[in-house]
Amino acid sequence: MAKKTKKPEPKILDVNPVFEPLFLDQLHQPRYYHAYGGRGSGKSFIASIATVQLTYSKFGHNIMYLRATMTSIEDSSYKDIVDAIEFLGKENDFKVIKNRIVNKVTGSIIAFKGIRSTSGSKLKSLSGFTTVVIEEAMDVESFEDFSEVDEGIRVMGKPLKIILLYNPGIALGSFLHDDWFIDGVPNPKRFKDTSFMHSTFLDNEKNLNPSTVAMYKDMEFSRPKYYISNILAEWSLDAEGRVYQEWSIYSYMEDQPEFTVYGLDFGYGGNDSTACIKIDYYEGSWYCTELFNVAKQRIGETIAMMKNMGVPRDAKIYADYAVPTFLTEIRLGGFSGIRKCRKGKVEVELKKIQDKNIIIVDPDKTSQLYFGYMTWKRNKKGVLQHEPDSLAAMRYGILSCNPKTDKPKRGRPVKRSNVRRGYL
Repeated sequence: MAKKTKKPEPKILDVNPVFEPLFLDQLHQPRYYHAYGGRGSGKSFIASIATVQLTYSKFGHNIMYLRATMTSIEDSSYKDIVDAIEFLGKENDFKVIKNRIVNKVTGSIIAFKGIRSTSGSKLKSLSGFTTVVIEEAMDVESFEDFSEVDEGIRVMGKPLKIILLYNPGIALGSFLHDDWFIDGVPNPKRFKDTSFMHSTFLDNEKNLNPSTVAMYKDMEFSRPKYYISNILAEWSLDAEGRVYQEWSIYSYMEDQPEFTVYGLDFGYGGNDSTACIKIDYYEGSWYCTELFNVAKQRIGETIAMMKNMGVPRDAKIYADYAVPTFLTEIRLGGFSGIRKCRKGKVEVELKKIQDKNIIIVDPDKTSQLYFGYMTWKRNKKGVLQHEPDSLAAMRYGILSCNPKTDKPKRGRPVKRSNVRRGYL
């Protein structure tokens, strides 16, 4: 009598409860699902399990897996879905047709595309899809690219879901942080339409090799910065290795300045912008306000914008003079106080700026001056990257003026009349 072979024991996945919202499938559920955190947290695999299960839904879902570009989709996301199907023991229910995995039982599909192709063309249509999973969402270039995806998910009568998988990075300039977080913490105003699911390897130890867990834990002491930024993957509210640090950010300037000058840097094409910075001096501090930073601006438009922003016609404006005719045109446009800025070796000038007490006046922290201050740094070889235009304009204004000589001169005291006061 032949021996009976034992059936393989079913695989057990210890799911972190924080990921339970990924399995929601009902009308009036949140639209957005942020699954974010560090390495080894299991978020990508759990999302793939939830996605496969979603293909059995009574709502007949179609799911689109996206990344910033198409080439990387085939290597990881596709494999995650195949692994999830095998883990659930559902290999016989699915077939592969080109770049799609089809559930033969329900007809639901899982497709894979890039938001941008390798040639740079954008994703054209998401018609018929009810669920989008964006892997490495931090790589999506802009809110505009995300919005095109978001607005494409609009099937009537079905639950709609957009799942964002990512390891948080530098918060500054990230549309993910700007739209959903405040100083690295979920914005309570988004709780009505968003489920936030943060996790780390500490939440997923049972599903990881013990040696991997030990390696991660050792990094907490051997490489603490790397541990926080990459293993725990918390939002970084600052950028390391910046050229400028320890400036203050004010919503407004309270005191009356001792004097005011302006710095002006011209955009000469490419990614350069024309930037104008108002610089108020008071008791050893420089209060800097960005008036405008505009790309591809003509001189006539610069003149008009300076007038609209209230720059006095006789104001001292220290400007870049690489193209002298620009200064001449602005002078003819009514600004008699425009003059050449002082220029020296950049490294020397940077040290001078670093010694100044500088305050950025920016209530919303949305100016290019603030963005440049927070992000401008040297590359790995210590070489300076292109100086942000607003920072250059600020530098021209501060280093070209002199607090001792630019203070308005006090007039001579008026002599009292010897005529007696009385009735006329």
